[in-house]
Amino acid sequence: VKKALAMTREQVVEEAKKAHVRGRGGAGFDAGTKWSFMPKESKKPCYLVVNADEGEPGTFKDRSIMEMNPHALVEGCIIGAHAIGAQTAYIYVRDELHLSKARLNAAIREARAKGYLGSNAFGLTRNVDVHVHTGAGAYICGEETALLNSLEGRRGEPRIKPPGTAA
Repeated sequence: VKKALAMTREQVVEEAKKAHVRGRGGAGFDAGTKWSFMPKESKKPCYLVVNADEGEPGTFKDRSIMEMNPHALVEGCIIGAHAIGAQTAYIYVRDELHLSKARLNAAIREARAKGYLGSNAFGLTRNVDVHVHTGAGAYICGEETALLNSLEGRRGEPRIKPPGTAA
């Protein structure tokens, strides 16, 4: 994280592209490419949203990282937020994944206590925070715009596109 925060947003995006960092969804979309969709300068706040809804029956790809190595996910949120210019990240987790949420929340508390999250994260003039958001458990919320509706307190149903999301 320290290395990434010392880099420009563009450099982080290029490193992610060179490393072929992929999403954990079915399409395995390139993270660096997604991050590059974000406007370089915007007066509106932007947010990093991690889809850990894991609605596919028998799927444990998100659960395994949340429960076995939640600090890696928090670290990824800090790096991803820096890459897109966000100060806030939300990890969207299904309601019934109690152990996942507990371990993520513990990792977030530990990161805050160490100064890795919050105001002046890592001693830099940068604010970054990560929150776990509990989803309603609807299968459709695995779709990105339905997830955003749910995150914003609306009914979890897909939005009409365009506009699309940058994530």
